[in-house]
Amino acid sequence: MTATGADLRSGGLSCSLLAVALLAWMVLPCMALGEPAAGSSGESSTADTRPTPAGPRPTYDWTRDGLVTGAAGAGVLTFMALKGELARRTCGWCTPPAFDAKLADRLAWRDARLAVRGSDVLAAGVGGGALGVLVARGYRRGDPASGWANALIVTEATSLAVLVDSGVKYVAARQRPYVRQGHPELASDAHDQNLSFFSQHTTFAFAVAASSTTLLADQGEPSARWYGVAAFGAAGLTGYLRLAGRQHYLSDVVVGAGVGTLIGWAVPHWFHRPIQLGSARILLLPSPNGIAGVF
Repeated sequence: MTATGADLRSGGLSCSLLAVALLAWMVLPCMALGEPAAGSSGESSTADTRPTPAGPRPTYDWTRDGLVTGAAGAGVLTFMALKGELARRTCGWCTPPAFDAKLADRLAWRDARLAVRGSDVLAAGVGGGALGVLVARGYRRGDPASGWANALIVTEATSLAVLVDSGVKYVAARQRPYVRQGHPELASDAHDQNLSFFSQHTTFAFAVAASSTTLLADQGEPSARWYGVAAFGAAGLTGYLRLAGRQHYLSDVVVGAGVGTLIGWAVPHWFHRPIQLGSARILLLPSPNGIAGVF
């Protein structure tokens, strides 16, 4: 194994990168979304005490969306529970393309376990941070229900994206990089070595980033752009850490990012468009018979 890129693999630098990323992800979006709404001012001592209008809120149905989320989550848990039976003992996709193999070798850290742990922590931070920001935003705007609804929609979109990833993993049966590189000790369990395509951590992180950013943008949040920069940056770092941890090839990460982003954008944008009272535009809303247009 070559020692190229040794400074990128050093434990000190890797810990610093992860710490900075977590700090930026958890703090910057909250600071941005905590800014006063347009038109408000703290200069006057006789501030207007009337409640701030809640503004646009997502369309949702707790029962229907809860069932979809629950079904997708149950599907993911079923795939996990049946991992021993579904995971193939021999790889169906054994040899990576030359570019994948070369990049996997060059980007791998010496301390691959540190990168794996970092990807676990960062993926959890992306999910928890997004839900926290959305719920806190709802309370700040005087509309807690919309904050919890946004959190449900992010969970719904992410669960669907991870469900797709879980099914594809067993069908593709791609051998993980650590097997080819001779590091079997990096396996999370005895059935893990042929589940490389595509990256579930990356799918999860990008689905969270895309769905939460789409909800904020569609609802007219002024800081949605900066939130998106932080969210997608953290998601991208999650994908990089999966490469550094010898768990995935670049193609696994790129496909995971694409699938997560597509589903994360489509679910809130097409099925949970915001309601704005007094608006003259047409909104697409879910209905028992499909999708209805509301003026």
